Amino acid sequence: MSEYPNGHAEPPRSPHWPHVEKAVLHLHKWCAACGPDKVCKGLQVHHVWPFHMAVALGRPDLELDPRNLIVLCETEHNDPEANHHLAVGHLGNFRSAGNFHVADDAVLFAGLTAAQIEADPRYLARKATMLPDLDKMTDDQRAAFTAAMNAAIPLQAMAA
Repeated sequence: MSEYPNGHAEPPRSPHWPHVEKAVLHLHKWCAACGPDKVCKGLQVHHVWPFHMAVALGRPDLELDPRNLIVLCETEHNDPEANHHLAVGHLGNFRSAGNFHVADDAVLFAGLTAAQIEADPRYLARKATMLPDLDKMTDDQRAAFTAAMNAAIPLQAMAA
């Protein structure tokens, strides 16, 4: 059973996403974990509160909300570089509830490779408390996730 409109396996992107993504990458030219002194491959605009979950739980606005976006590097499979997008942003699982502490962890794990991050006891502790994938969450976990998401990024009133 799909969580998303029109039976999609993933939520459809807003037609405004390419513009927002480009603007964020224009403003933030480096990985939040690598810093400005390192040239990174594959910069990605990462959603702190995962877009697929935000949509399923009633907050599609978070796709385009700059308060929910951070830039992280992503490398090719088996590349020894950092790959902060997967390791720090998703705690090693792209379908997970993600890492809501990604901005703090980007600083904490700055300059480390994915292998170094994944071996760090602080990372392992964070990963151990990670919520399951959306389709495996209990109703109580969904409610707690939604409440935490809404508290972290309150819905903004639209300008008149």
